[in-house]
Amino acid sequence: MKKVFLIILTLLLLHITADAKSFGTGIEAVRKSSLGKVRPLQIRAVQTNSPAAAAGIPENWYIISINGEKTDSLSDIQCLSLLNNSEKITLTVSQQEISNALNEKTVILSNREGFTNTIKSVLKKKGIGISIYKYNLDLSMPLLITNVEHGSPAELNGIKKNSLIQKINNVSTINLSEKECLKLINNSKKLNIEITDLEGNNSKIYSLEGKDYFLSDIKNAEKDGILSKSMIGFAKYNSIDRLLSEYFKTVSPNHVRVNKKTNKEIRDEDIKKIEEPYLQYKSNQNDMAFNKYLYDGINTFIWQYKELKKWHIQTVKDILVYYGKLNKTASEQEVLNYVKTSDISNKNYYLDAISFYDKSISSWDKWAKEIYNYSLSYETKQKKSATKITTPYFIDNVDFREILWGWNIAKQPQKNGIYVISKGSGAKVLQSVTGGILVTAEPSELSSNARVIYITTKRQFADGDWIKENLFIVFEGYYSYINTLGVNRKIYKFKELPQAEYWNRVKTNIFYFIK
Repeated sequence: MKKVFLIILTLLLLHITADAKSFGTGIEAVRKSSLGKVRPLQIRAVQTNSPAAAAGIPENWYIISINGEKTDSLSDIQCLSLLNNSEKITLTVSQQEISNALNEKTVILSNREGFTNTIKSVLKKKGIGISIYKYNLDLSMPLLITNVEHGSPAELNGIKKNSLIQKINNVSTINLSEKECLKLINNSKKLNIEITDLEGNNSKIYSLEGKDYFLSDIKNAEKDGILSKSMIGFAKYNSIDRLLSEYFKTVSPNHVRVNKKTNKEIRDEDIKKIEEPYLQYKSNQNDMAFNKYLYDGINTFIWQYKELKKWHIQTVKDILVYYGKLNKTASEQEVLNYVKTSDISNKNYYLDAISFYDKSISSWDKWAKEIYNYSLSYETKQKKSATKITTPYFIDNVDFREILWGWNIAKQPQKNGIYVISKGSGAKVLQSVTGGILVTAEPSELSSNARVIYITTKRQFADGDWIKENLFIVFEGYYSYINTLGVNRKIYKFKELPQAEYWNRVKTNIFYFIK
């Protein structure tokens, strides 16, 4: 369950101000539809820094096949499925629709986070390659450009998304519907379009002609934040009360956002996304990795809510400054005071939204501080009580039989290195001696020259015992002794050490809240 919360929290942290992360190769392709003929996909655009860009796939080339399957024999959905559901994607691309071995190129790609695979069919009709939109508000407003197709007449002439179309062939868009505007755009062979920025400034006229296989359509704004930026551009066509009243509708509980959810639904989801993992934290406060994820997640939400509050207050301030009701140096509180004392009937939608942000920020800030202070205290205690590592060297994953059985005579233990004698190493207690044990291995077909090692340990072993539990030892050098025949012998000398020191070497303590 913990992992589920982590995944949900990680994936949804930035849902307010950013789109969900996606995986793809960075290819935007189109299918040019012709009557009676299915044509291969054509690459309309390659996203910057994407796997497709790194592979050098040229724009406007054709995708002849995906993983060996011809794209002119597949539907758009089938092509997209091949792109999205394959670990490795092999594309054959060509500059011409009809490919041969001389003009085609084969590339291998992998999907990567932050990029997409996009395919759409376009009819053979002339368009300038823009998408337009008007907000569902009772306002006089110019037309918003929400998208500009790559390689389209609009893009080639320098037109950008998130700008306003004030006039089409000298006809004002202020009081026209989207469909009326689209009809003007699509029914004109030559277009003169007057465009401004979102604030209605920097007017420029563009002369355009439609081009085959480019669309001009209606498409919603990707982010509601564009509305806030364009409100000042609507001010010159509407009264202050009408403009503020319509803007306040967009923060009402029942206002439907671009993602088809109401403000209330989104706010309830936000609260749930924080409350559920917070309750999990309360039930198990010592999972530091989870605490760090939650702490960072809460702070991300706090930052977003502060930005949303600032954004909404700045929007109203810009409107009030435009109408001369406040000056540019007015504080946030002066903006809120103006709204509170205004006669606008739905002002409480706005004031309640600001209050919701304030309460959420305050509550979440307390939770974040609680998590931080507890985790900092816990990790500080853990660090103080952690086993001190005394040996300067560490030999991990070494097969001790190489030393014990003499498989590799030239291989010597590393001074101060930590080793493990495991129950599978064939180690046998030769004799218990003062302060430790002598250990060796039975001669076998694998080795007839097993070594003898001396281990200082407080454990008690009987002569002839097999070592059946892991024994963690550090190499100290050599030990000399005289055997029963009076011969001076030199053997390896090791010392047992606490298991915790070995495991600290294998898995170093990770601290999330202290350095």
